[in-house]
This record gives sequence, structure tokens and C-alpha cells, in this order.
Amino acid sequence: GEIVGGNDSVGPFAVTLIESIWEKVVGTISQHPFELVYLGGVTTALANYIQTKAQKGISAERASIIYALDPVYGAFFANLLLGEKLTQWGSFGAALITAAAATNAFLDLGEKEDTSKQ
Repeated sequence: GEIVGGNDSVGPFAVTLIESIWEKVVGTISQHPFELVYLGGVTTALANYIQTKAQKGISAERASIIYALDPVYGAFFANLLLGEKLTQWGSFGAALITAAAATNAFLDLGEKEDTSKQ
């Protein structure tokens, strides 16, 4: 087909690129079906289900801080299990996130219930 208002060489290139990507996707799925089920089912779906059930008993503000700490947990376990190192900027960002979480844990920043109207 002809691409309206475009370069004729872009069409075949785009089709070739899409076909190449599709072949890699299908190849990965066929070579690693159990790994993909594990990644999708356990590390994603099950982890989110457990997290959702566990956060029922805490405030939305506290849950948002816990979610915000996710990159800090990831960096910590990447260091512990894989030996990865944070850059200075990464360490600074982790410190800021941790300071925000600590501030939220020690200071009640949520709305106070007004007991004077009773």
C-alpha cells in the first residue's frame, strides 16, 4: 500500500520492524512460558493482591508512603542479592524518600477529627 503524504521507504521499513519485533515476542513466549507465567502470576498479580489485602487496615496517606518506598526496597534488595551499587544521586533520592516516610511515621499529617463539636 501507499503511505499518503509520506516517504515510500518508510512503509516497508515499518512493516519489517513490526515483523521483527513480533518474531522476537513470539520467540520469547515460546522459549520461556513458565517464566512468563511466574512473572505475571506470582511476582505481579499475587504480590499486588497481598499488598491490597494488607493495606486495608492503614490510612491512604500511610499506604502512599509505603508505595513511595518501593524504589528504596528495590535498590536495597538489588544491592543485597545482586551486588548492585547506587550512584550518589540514587543514594540522595533514597535518603529523601526514606526521610519523607520517617516524617510521615512520626508525625500524623492526616486530617484530625474535630472532637470539640460533640
